Amino acid sequence: MSDPITIAAITAAVSVLGNEYIKGVASEAGKTTWQGIKSLFGWSSDPAPSEVATQVATKLTASPELLQQVLELLQKDKETGAAASMVGTINAAKVVVANTIVTQHFQM
Repeated sequence: MSDPITIAAITAAVSVLGNEYIKGVASEAGKTTWQGIKSLFGWSSDPAPSEVATQVATKLTASPELLQQVLELLQKDKETGAAASMVGTINAAKVVVANTIVTQHFQM
């Protein structure tokens, strides 16, 4: 089973990207990345914005291989904006989403 924090971070990034795309404000790189994500998930059309996070989290939880593919796709092009910056520091061992991580507690 994949780390729930990693799933949550990638789900959030895909949701941001998907909602940017659906609203028509995604960059060209973001549009390309969104099309790649849709292909990985087997979506023939865009899900409703309110359904993106649920669908992404469900699929990523079921498939660690898919999680890795989505992560690589999001990290591939740093011009995808907010979505890429959200996953820029994820690696297989840990997720860094805070400004500072202290060994005994989490600090923003």
